[in-house]
Amino acid sequence: MGCMIIETVFHGIIISLRHITMRIRVTWVQSDLFQLAKVVREKHKVSYTVGFTQHHGKNKQFPKQQDCLWNGQEIFQKNDVPPSGYVTRRPLLSVAVADGVGMSPFSEKASRAVLTSLVTELGKGADFDRHVLRRVHGHLCDVLAKGKTFGSATTLAAVQCLAKCCTVLNVGDSRVYQISESSQWIQLSHDHTLINSMIARGEAESGKEYASFYYSLDSCLVADDEETEFQFHKRDTLFLPGESLLVCTDGVHDTLGDARLQNLYAVTHSPQAQVEVWRNAILSAGAPDNFSMILVHYDMPNHDQ
Repeated sequence: MGCMIIETVFHGIIISLRHITMRIRVTWVQSDLFQLAKVVREKHKVSYTVGFTQHHGKNKQFPKQQDCLWNGQEIFQKNDVPPSGYVTRRPLLSVAVADGVGMSPFSEKASRAVLTSLVTELGKGADFDRHVLRRVHGHLCDVLAKGKTFGSATTLAAVQCLAKCCTVLNVGDSRVYQISESSQWIQLSHDHTLINSMIARGEAESGKEYASFYYSLDSCLVADDEETEFQFHKRDTLFLPGESLLVCTDGVHDTLGDARLQNLYAVTHSPQAQVEVWRNAILSAGAPDNFSMILVHYDMPNHDQ
């Protein structure tokens, strides 16, 4: 009996020591995170300049604005949001666009629900990963997967920037481009289209032209509890001072095309001025679809770091 008591006490001491060690480790981690946040805020003095605009377009077939835009401060879903901008020195910046799928029942409600849920989740401190997409889709289903709104669908393209990194999440064909200080463009998002799925399976060739049907959406967020196997794309990359990110719906890149988007870009323009240039070009081209765009420019005033 005496041996059993000693063994029990000894086991209890070991457990207590483990708890103390875990507390010390947690304290160290919290301290490290605090110091990292302090460095980002005080030493690097991050500054982002954001330009954005939105327009219904000239296609009267769809009278409601199906696009939704979150500029990092406010959600917009209006027929006309003139080119606007702001500067923020918060170390963490998130922006997103969602494009309601026109052939679904209430596409405008779907795009709004998705961005509202995303903003709520990130406001609670959610990680910017596939798990937040799952919860956003769950919210979409909770709100719209019933009655007349069942099957409402939308795309999503979102970006989160912190210090010298950015993370892209997208579902569908809304896009994110990275523009270097020397005006070199890279598409960071992935178009979830029939043609890209065929290319991945070896059934089509990259760079070859195919009928327009093959460029239709292959995956999006749908208000249907059984549609949980949607494709998504996540990419982490460096985002350096002097570079920019363009987040836009297909009413931008489908109307102008990559070549014209790039030709109209001027590194000397402010983000607000640049989105105005693209907006005017889209309107002059007939604006056959709703369009939304956000241009984020990363600047770090303290160049001596």
